[in-house]
Amino acid sequence: MAFISISGNTDPIQSALDAIAAIGTRPQAVLESIGGELSDRTMRRMDQGVDPRGIRWETYAPLNPLYQETKETTHILIESGALRDSIHSEVDGNAILVGTRLTYGAIHQFGGVIRPKSAPALTFEMGGEIFHRGSVTIPARPYLGLGFGDEAVIIDRLDEFLSIAMRGR
Repeated sequence: MAFISISGNTDPIQSALDAIAAIGTRPQAVLESIGGELSDRTMRRMDQGVDPRGIRWETYAPLNPLYQETKETTHILIESGALRDSIHSEVDGNAILVGTRLTYGAIHQFGGVIRPKSAPALTFEMGGEIFHRGSVTIPARPYLGLGFGDEAVIIDRLDEFLSIAMRGR
């Protein structure tokens, strides 16, 4: 057998390995960075009117024509912008959460039936007409979830953190 011996200061190597290990043991900064990017991408998809797979929300169900008449914008799920603007990310342990705290966010994501809680009927106006209904069905228009290209963004962001760690910064 033949061997060579290399000696010298291994502090830079150890420092880089420690920095890489820290990403795994204390991932908060990496996860926050990824979460911010996923939030931004979710808002961009909402601006485009598409779900995470790129399917237009009109495909699920077009807007009621009477409702469309009174909307100030042609965008589905964007009237005041409150839902879109409420999209944010949080890190909970080793998990990234992307979503909204708005109570009506879930009905738009999953769809469902709205029924009156304390009145005999729901009362609302559309197209200048007053309606009284026992229930209203809201179609699902998913806006949350990993979409096309999101996985690559996650990998790129992790790669950035690992590259910085290996350079010792």
